[in-house]
Amino acid sequence: MRILLTRPINDSHRIERQLGQSKVNVYIDPLMQIKSLNVLKNDPSDYQALVFTSANGVRVYCKEIQKCPLPIYVVGDNTRVAALKAGLKPVISANGDVKKLCAIIILKLNPNDGPLLYLTGKHVAGTLKKDLEDANFQVNHQKIYTAVAAQKISINTKNLLKQRAIDYIPFYSPRSARIFRQLIEAEGINNLLSKASALCISHEVRKEILSLGWKSILTAKEPTQDSIFELINIKL
Repeated sequence: MRILLTRPINDSHRIERQLGQSKVNVYIDPLMQIKSLNVLKNDPSDYQALVFTSANGVRVYCKEIQKCPLPIYVVGDNTRVAALKAGLKPVISANGDVKKLCAIIILKLNPNDGPLLYLTGKHVAGTLKKDLEDANFQVNHQKIYTAVAAQKISINTKNLLKQRAIDYIPFYSPRSARIFRQLIEAEGINNLLSKASALCISHEVRKEILSLGWKSILTAKEPTQDSIFELINIKL
């Protein structure tokens, strides 16, 4: 089995390590590069909790901002691991479901105890801020990093596709799927995907790559990394 990973380099290497116990050949071609925006305008200690929906948000926060002993609420286990490795605690995870994250925050926290600081990338999907505000929380949403899109598919990836040497390509967000589609279309190599299958974390992701000539498009039952790889019988 041969898998192409297109997440930012740190995330792709982490997935590569997780796949190390499986009989999988892993290739990496990041579609985005993470860059700090360094724009946090408030002292995190002014808040009752921090909220993250990506491991990259945790990494940038820990690198660029003085850490505070606040509860950390995260969307999934990858973000939880990044937070724990950085020495943040306590960390509460929603196991990859942003709606569940909202429900957990509403259950465990009180709007009267202070605002929440929600730290994300420049491009963020979902309605977490609005959903929390609808539950009477004050949410300061600050974008502390950006994911800069790649300008082209690497030569190695094009050669692998020409050789029909890629079986699966997982996609974790509508934006990454859209970038991949745009680069493939710009190169005029749609036909090289006829032996490859896309693994999509959601139906929103699937919509972004429907126009490409895949062997098949598989969509995860749950919006989690584990569910993506369960599509091909891999347990991480």
